[in-house]
Amino acid sequence: MRIKEMTLAILLILSLAANVFLLTIAFNPGEDPGRAFSQPPVSEVHPSSLPTGKEAGSGGTASMQAPVILQKIEVGQEGPFALGRVTEEGAMVDISVEVVPGRGRILVQTTPLMGVIFQDAANQAVVVARNHSHVNLSASDIIFSIQGPEEISEIDGPSAGALMAALLLSVLEGFEINENVTVTGTIDENGNIGPVGGILMKAEAAAASGKTLLLLSERNNQVLEYYEETRTLGGLRITKQRPVVVDTKEYIEENYGIQVEYVSSIDDLLKRIRLPAETPATAVARLVQKPPCGVVWGCTDGMKAACLMQET
Repeated sequence: MRIKEMTLAILLILSLAANVFLLTIAFNPGEDPGRAFSQPPVSEVHPSSLPTGKEAGSGGTASMQAPVILQKIEVGQEGPFALGRVTEEGAMVDISVEVVPGRGRILVQTTPLMGVIFQDAANQAVVVARNHSHVNLSASDIIFSIQGPEEISEIDGPSAGALMAALLLSVLEGFEINENVTVTGTIDENGNIGPVGGILMKAEAAAASGKTLLLLSERNNQVLEYYEETRTLGGLRITKQRPVVVDTKEYIEENYGIQVEYVSSIDDLLKRIRLPAETPATAVARLVQKPPCGVVWGCTDGMKAACLMQET
């Protein structure tokens, strides 16, 4: 009885092997059946996972100040029925980006907390920078860090999207950013710079921080300014605010003393924010204007003491 069971088991195994062999021939009619069994399995590769362009290398960092609008709740009086009102003001926050070896993640670290819209803006900025630089970021992590005033509870909104894209491109393409310039504007997947709100308060904050150039979307070329109108009616003095459309560039440059230029795309933005690469001629000129410590240009032995006194 045991021999009979072993015989049936062997026949079953042979039958299964024959079926597998026939299926292999059916699905691979042009190949040698023996080769089909001897080949190692081939991993499936999706086109989207194929590396494209150059690698990010060892990464790097870049930072910049960005104008934002802060919202605060001010309580008018104490007590169980205290009323509060929301006030807005412009401020500058520090935004930095770091590219490190990783797994293609986009990480955002904020103080204070971050909103969902801000995270979306960071994701969009990475897409734009990757498409513009043609750098493969699948083996790198992008870390955005935002440091704002401690008295606010959350940072949100898309207005730093253009700035984050420019910061990341400065790392990927290896150029320096002009620290006297700042920008506020959204960015879409095609690299177009979009308009934002709070332009006048942001311009005031940028000027107060020492920035000399504010870059805006060309669709922010007009803003509303409110002028007070006072009139007397029946012994009553009535004051109201009248909105007036003004030219953004003229108004900001006249009232806040900071230059304004408009940008429409990421290429326009990079032209105005990028510092020119230093050439041998500019390096020599910089050294002549400010020589290294202990070096005196154009001084003879008899004049060296006088030159040193003039230098200090």
